[in-house]
Order: sequence, then structure tokens, then C-alpha cells
Amino acid sequence: MDGFYVAYEYGSGAAWAFVKAETPAEVVAELPELDVYETPPEWMTIDDLHRIREHASIDISNITNLDYVLDAGRRLSLAEAS
Repeated sequence: MDGFYVAYEYGSGAAWAFVKAETPAEVVAELPELDVYETPPEWMTIDDLHRIREHASIDISNITNLDYVLDAGRRLSLAEAS
């Protein structure tokens, strides 16, 4: 895999993104607030996974804080609304 699906749980939902990284540990080291999925959750559809990768992909080398993941989640939400 070239990355991992991640979620930031905020109580009434989650912001999802796809982080391009070599290992889950690399993601956790940068953003311990995230849940990292080595395999996507079973309830996600192929369309869900495609939309996340298309609209909310981030390279681990470009992440400096949690806002990058939340911004990716916002882009995904806007793409779904249109």
C-alpha cells in the first residue's frame, strides 16, 4: 500500500483522509490524534475509498499539524456536496 486511511474522530463523526506514508508508525509519529487503518473499514464502499483518495490525499512529508487532515476532510465534504 502506498498509504493509509486515517480518521480524526470528533464526537459526532470523523474527518477522513488518505495519508501517503511508508508505515502506520510514520503517521502516528506525526499525528498521534489520528486513527490509522492499515485496511479500510469494512463498511466503507469502493466509492467512499475513491472519493477519499481523490479529494483528501495528503503526503506525510507535507503534514505539519492536524489542520492538514481536517482541511482534507473539508475538501472531501465539499466534493460530496457538489
